[in-house]
Amino acid sequence: MLLSEAEVKLNSIDKDKAPIPARNKGGRGLWVEEQLGMKQSSQLNDFDDGELKAFKEGQTIAVTMLQHCLSEIIESRVAYNNSNVGKKLNNVLFVKFAKSGKFVKSLVSNLQTHQELHIKLREDYEFICNEIRRRYDNNEELSTINGKHNLLQIRTKASKTKLGKYVPLEYNGRRLKDKAMAFYLTTTFEQNIF
Repeated sequence: MLLSEAEVKLNSIDKDKAPIPARNKGGRGLWVEEQLGMKQSSQLNDFDDGELKAFKEGQTIAVTMLQHCLSEIIESRVAYNNSNVGKKLNNVLFVKFAKSGKFVKSLVSNLQTHQELHIKLREDYEFICNEIRRRYDNNEELSTINGKHNLLQIRTKASKTKLGKYVPLEYNGRRLKDKAMAFYLTTTFEQNIF
């Protein structure tokens, strides 16, 4: 399905019927996907040409797990546009809900609709990658890293195992953090785009 087709379908459904997520913050996004007739898959993007991000106002928006990006950051130094993060943020249908659960607004964001914002996202990504490489080279543990425009960040995103422990973030046998991390769009990004 193309993102433009999903946008048309999205406009025809009553988004105020979306459930208010309890423990699983992604529950609302899964509901939106079901309403659009999408099947869950392990593909990088939700659509043939883009991504869906449903979120609650005032919260950061998860982009992708850092573990999936480490080889292209540390080893191959893939440019933003060709990176997993760049591909996920290249063309996005954002669906915003209020804290009450009521639908607020949806919009499409890409280089054509939000050029300056996408340039800043690329700069944030490059800043974060440089800091990850610096810490990796110096055997320093990772922590929350914000891009210079504070639109993109990495921070922890982890659940404990059945044994009550976190799985450490490792790369090439080196421990980078005591738990998993992910790329997130910050609340500053939300304020800028909406």
